[in-house]
Amino acid sequence: MQRLVATTALIPVALAQATYYGCYVDPPARALTGALMVDYENMTISVCEEFCTTGANSFPIWGIEYGGECYCGSSLAVGSFPSFETDCQMACPGNTEVVCGGPSRLSLYGQSATAPAHTPVPVNEEVTHYVSQGCWTEAIGVRTLNGASVVSSLMTIDSCVRYWRRRGCYVGLESECNMPCAGNSEEDCGAGNRLSVYRWVSDEESE
Repeated sequence: MQRLVATTALIPVALAQATYYGCYVDPPARALTGALMVDYENMTISVCEEFCTTGANSFPIWGIEYGGECYCGSSLAVGSFPSFETDCQMACPGNTEVVCGGPSRLSLYGQSATAPAHTPVPVNEEVTHYVSQGCWTEAIGVRTLNGASVVSSLMTIDSCVRYWRRRGCYVGLESECNMPCAGNSEEDCGAGNRLSVYRWVSDEESE
């Protein structure tokens, strides 16, 4: 079973013959479609690099996701773009001191010093404020907001909203909504099966 670990204890690794590009979104159709190897016991950055660049494979880009999934390719597919480094927070099982991606996130590497072309990062520049929509219930076993998500021991309302700006209209904090935010005890960040829900608004709406 894979486990999430604190990113402060982990570092991305730049190999001698490779460049670390960052943490990238892996869309449902996959960012890299050239070849795949899965090893949840021994995966490391170098193991993935060797698989993707030697033998029958000769791919210039590779990445590790969810700790033990190695993907190779020649370019990034539509829907993949740079994410937050904190989204890649799973340790490599073969070397727990370094990062091997995260859920739907690739620790991306390549042979070129220049990062590969990617889908533009989605940011809605028309919305600059957010307003509370109240405390909402969330059914057991079913997510009210089923898009992207992030877990952080430093969560605040602002950090949740900043995360959302790259991904989606509503943003919710789950953590009756009276539990203090882990990153700011003066704010409330939902509760068990409860979401503190916020919505982006334009400057005109906020006036």
